[in-house]
Amino acid sequence: MLVAKEAASPLTVPLSDGTLLRATVFLPETDEAKPVILQITPYGRDEATERGKFFRNHGYVFIAVDSRGTGDSQGEFVPFADDGKDAYDIVEWVAKQSFSDGQVATLGGSYRGFVQWSMQKFSPPSLKSMIAIASVYPGKDFPLRNNIFVNYTMSWLNMVSKAGKGASYGGGPWNELYLKQKNNGLAFSELDELAGNQTTEYQTWLQHPKYDDYWQGFVPKADNYRAINVPILSVTGHYDGDQHGTLLYYQNHQKWGRPEVFDQHYLIMGPWDHGGTRYPKPALGQLQLGDRSVLDMKQVYLDWFNWTLKGKDKPRYLKGKISKYIQKAGTWHASKQLAQGRWHTLYLTRTKRPELSASPSVVVDADRRHSHYVYDPMRKVSAPSVFDLSGEAPLWHADGEKLVFDSAELSEDLVLSGQIQTRLWLSINVPDTDFHASVFEVCPEKKPLLLAFAMKRARYRNGLQKPEMVTPGQPFSLNMDDFNYVSRVLSKGCKLRFVVSSSSWYHQKHYNGESAVAYQTAKDAKVAKVTLWHDNTYVSQLRLPVLETVPASYDGAFPLASKVGKEQ
Repeated sequence: MLVAKEAASPLTVPLSDGTLLRATVFLPETDEAKPVILQITPYGRDEATERGKFFRNHGYVFIAVDSRGTGDSQGEFVPFADDGKDAYDIVEWVAKQSFSDGQVATLGGSYRGFVQWSMQKFSPPSLKSMIAIASVYPGKDFPLRNNIFVNYTMSWLNMVSKAGKGASYGGGPWNELYLKQKNNGLAFSELDELAGNQTTEYQTWLQHPKYDDYWQGFVPKADNYRAINVPILSVTGHYDGDQHGTLLYYQNHQKWGRPEVFDQHYLIMGPWDHGGTRYPKPALGQLQLGDRSVLDMKQVYLDWFNWTLKGKDKPRYLKGKISKYIQKAGTWHASKQLAQGRWHTLYLTRTKRPELSASPSVVVDADRRHSHYVYDPMRKVSAPSVFDLSGEAPLWHADGEKLVFDSAELSEDLVLSGQIQTRLWLSINVPDTDFHASVFEVCPEKKPLLLAFAMKRARYRNGLQKPEMVTPGQPFSLNMDDFNYVSRVLSKGCKLRFVVSSSSWYHQKHYNGESAVAYQTAKDAKVAKVTLWHDNTYVSQLRLPVLETVPASYDGAFPLASKVGKEQ
């Protein structure tokens, strides 16, 4: 079959239950059967047109498929529910077509990354390679993280629903809805009614506020990871909202997969936000990332598939299991493990003001044993004026509604690489509230730079499946060990800032009641008085993963998209 280079043809893909999916196939100019690269998306298959042309022109068949119930495909789209089995059916059908040589690979990011991992529950025999980018992990990073729902839970569902007709899930109109819910004392569960779309899975999701069997059923289990037998490339970024999910899939495969197969699972982690994992940018807000961070991702994908499907040389940049970019150093380095280096501990203390100290507190003065803030869920809030991951957006709280601990100025550069951890000793006057923690680099004459953040709901301090209300007034420990993974050189003369509060614009409001948070309203509102302890009995601390020196780089190994200037 000879096909013109610019031709893209419609395709109908039957599922095992008789549902027909619509797809677009990009065929190379040859009558020889070729490996197939497959992307399955709920966002409309036309998004993959340029990608399809690229792979077709490099000797691959590329197929973009509308997920069940989306685009022109038949059926009903129920997020997370059918994707794994449908992907299995698509892979096996495609492998049998005349244009296919029997090898099928998958590619895609965000929800499309989840689809690839969900497919692993069914072990498609024709799958030979996959690239999973910024992969959503249901119940772990979206629509809730550590059992705290994100604002855009409803707006995303609206976008992918037939009633939503693909409308954006961000922007001014949605911010106005969030403000109405937060400032008028309404329940988070009312967002679908406020949006005028009650046809989605929103209420079903809210009925599962902890990490239960419902969420666990969407992703592979231990035996599914053991059955994986294909090479995998995972990609995420320091500021990727689905970094948490990408790392969980990687770590689960490491824990349960066969060693010889996991040995072919590679991870690339750059200084990117969610969109930047596919389309790297030279800057995030005012943060310049450096020219070596702007990879030519299409070439990265092509190198991977040429190696895993066509037997060409392994890409030079796969020197180690994990490739990490170090901000400010502007270099890539390879490692075998996510965890590296040593722990550098800073202790939360108080002299005249809250501080981060290299030594634990030994004071016994009553007024220096703890620090306080108050969280009033009925205080009016406003949306951040700009969504800037490198700036001060999380610091919109009024004075008295957060605690800020600053370190001394660094006497030398500090190489931070890994996931920050903190252990806080707290007491509150209510049965439950949320805690949001952020870590910043603060340099003279510059905006604070967000390094990483974490969150935890007090009732889930002992596990995401085990809610336990707090005894008011009684100190309890709260561990946060899943901050975003970040790699950056912190400069001499700068300092670290640790901020803790009980609310976040980007997440559901907690009215500090005892019932399920999604259904709480102004009637449940209680003012939370928070005490953070930092004495020699209750030692609150921040642990930083640091390297002794900047690791040796292997610059030149990655294909770069362009030269974009200096990094800061």
